[in-house]
Amino acid sequence: MKGLLFSLGLFGCSFAAVATPQNMNFSEVSENLPAHWQIAGTEPPTLSKVASLDNATAIKISRNSATAGEFADIHQQIKFPYGGKSIIISGYIKTTEVSADGFAGFWLAQASENDDTIQYSDMELEAINGSKDWQQYTLSAELDPDTEQLYFGILQVGSGSSEYAKLSLTIDGKPLAQAPARERAVYQAALPHEFEKDSGIRLTTLNQSEQNNLVALAKVWGFIKYYHPESAAGNISMDAELFQLIPKVLKADAKARDQLLVEWINGLGQLSACKNCKDSTDAALAHPEQHWLAWQLSPELNSSLTNVYAAELPARHYWVKRAAQGNPMFNEKPYADIGYLDSGYRLLSVFRLWNIIHYYSPYRDLTEQPWQQMLDTAVADVIAATDDTQYQVALMKFISAIHDTHTQFWPNRKNTAIADYLGRNIVPVEVRYVEDKPVIGLLYQPDLPLQVGDIITHIDGKNIAERLAKIKPIAAASNGPTLQRQWADSLLRNNKQQLTLGINRVGKSLNVEVPLIEYDSLKRQTLYNPASDDAYEQLPDNIGYIRLDKIKGVNLKQMMQQLNDTKGLIIDIREYPSEFVLFTLGSYLYPNPYPFAKYTVMQADNPGQFNWDDPIIVGNDNPDYYTGKITILINEQTQSMAEYTTMAFRGAPKAKVIGSTTAGADGNFSGIVLPGGHWTAISGIGVFYPDGTPTQRIGIVPDIEVKPTIAGIAAGRDEQLERAIEYIKQ
Repeated sequence: MKGLLFSLGLFGCSFAAVATPQNMNFSEVSENLPAHWQIAGTEPPTLSKVASLDNATAIKISRNSATAGEFADIHQQIKFPYGGKSIIISGYIKTTEVSADGFAGFWLAQASENDDTIQYSDMELEAINGSKDWQQYTLSAELDPDTEQLYFGILQVGSGSSEYAKLSLTIDGKPLAQAPARERAVYQAALPHEFEKDSGIRLTTLNQSEQNNLVALAKVWGFIKYYHPESAAGNISMDAELFQLIPKVLKADAKARDQLLVEWINGLGQLSACKNCKDSTDAALAHPEQHWLAWQLSPELNSSLTNVYAAELPARHYWVKRAAQGNPMFNEKPYADIGYLDSGYRLLSVFRLWNIIHYYSPYRDLTEQPWQQMLDTAVADVIAATDDTQYQVALMKFISAIHDTHTQFWPNRKNTAIADYLGRNIVPVEVRYVEDKPVIGLLYQPDLPLQVGDIITHIDGKNIAERLAKIKPIAAASNGPTLQRQWADSLLRNNKQQLTLGINRVGKSLNVEVPLIEYDSLKRQTLYNPASDDAYEQLPDNIGYIRLDKIKGVNLKQMMQQLNDTKGLIIDIREYPSEFVLFTLGSYLYPNPYPFAKYTVMQADNPGQFNWDDPIIVGNDNPDYYTGKITILINEQTQSMAEYTTMAFRGAPKAKVIGSTTAGADGNFSGIVLPGGHWTAISGIGVFYPDGTPTQRIGIVPDIEVKPTIAGIAAGRDEQLERAIEYIKQ
């Protein structure tokens, strides 16, 4: 089932405590439920004996039009220290009137130590629905060597009931208790190296020659990291190699520098000519052939890089792996205790991030400034920084140049430099940019001398432009509306306990004293209907209203039955959906399958290459689809999964997207750890409309643009919702 992996919402749980499956025969019962199993989305399950299966205990799950959630799920999570080739879950299944749009069966999900999903399998294609008597079924998945946690269980999508008995979990046909322990590979790259605590490099200034050498080193080092078979196999500690190379190349002239790099490459190991050579003929995005020739290196060094590129990469790359959803997972050391004084680790942060973007960002072609130019700037900035704050600000400027709203900077939790820089406290209000002005959008304390709709003009006597001069260079966002969203979040942060705000209230200038609270203590609310917890309701004039930020746990079938006869439907996606309902809710909106998006995904055998994946389809053959008008509300808060959901719904008959441009950050999130224990991320999959039209940076452009006005905000109006109602009533 498309999107089921996201809908399960299992990942991010605490690490499993046991390494063996528990109560697979359902005989151990606690409070009338089978012990050790997590259960959701079903009417109260029942246990019974099955005479035809040697009197085995079976569990029965069922769903009807009133059952909460989108599917029934019973699962366990275990540690997984085992070796082998395949993991198998098997058992007996009986179905009774499972609806044709659903299925019953088993599922398996393999996850890394960090709970990143590596592989997911279910039995949708088996189409176990309708009414079928007891039959044995098996689900098998190839065992990934990086699996540290295993999720497994039973699943029913759709209405009806299904029963399960005599479950077993095996590896290569053997019970887990008899399975061999995993032979963990020992990677040189993972072992402690001599520079683990200190690179020994201290730099305060760079002349032009030194900067050029470091920039050239960053490119060659990253190329070798991802293309050289020995590095890709994890046989080289590339961080340690870098710290050895920096002092050697720093003061060399260009000719000597390149010769040093040639000798270094020659010493890394033998190269084998590729059998399955890199082919980017049909790529959606790839570096030009011999792209390193643009780096202005010596002919000898270019020749060395050409030979490395032509070599065979191992099937499993140590530094990067493709996740189940297609985005890259990076394998890097955090060096969490390294301080800012270490110039070598500052440079490693820049080199690591620059090369990850260069080879693994599906949107690297969308940066405003050439990405190679940003390397020059970042190298100079991190070396010039005289304290931890300046260093982290330099990193944030570098990150902001990527222009990806997913790519924020999250400092080590023990490090307060950026909190001190922006302000540990905040005025307890929500600020919005409306008509390009910062406006009070929501009050979090009742006794503040502020009103919704007040325009902020000054902070402690200084105009807003002075505050923005500090915020703008480090604000990371894909487009203009989202940049303003980021500015608004930091505008009223400060280390003081009280500020004097200059405001404009309906044309009158006022100065007011306002208190501040701790930034981390601010409990934010949605800007729309903050007092309501209703996921859906019927508005006047027979109009249905659905808000996806409250949709978690809602029975969509029951919801759509109640809203089916409405004149029109408003789907509000101006906040992040609380559950992934794209395919399930989408199935009610379309009469036929509809391709709404296609991806570009990384190719592990050729760093830098992204290929088109198959189109993604929403909906199915459904003569009872919703036939009223549909409006989808969006704004700058609509980001990532919310944008993806909008793409899926906007193709429905009579659908219109209403509001303002979205955040322009679509594609699965891939985390990146930086030295010092800091973090950032990228959008790891390219998301496009079926005709190849991009969404990244552009965002979802509405069919009917409606932007809030200051007068509307002050009057408490929701002008986008009003326009949606007007459209449906037309």
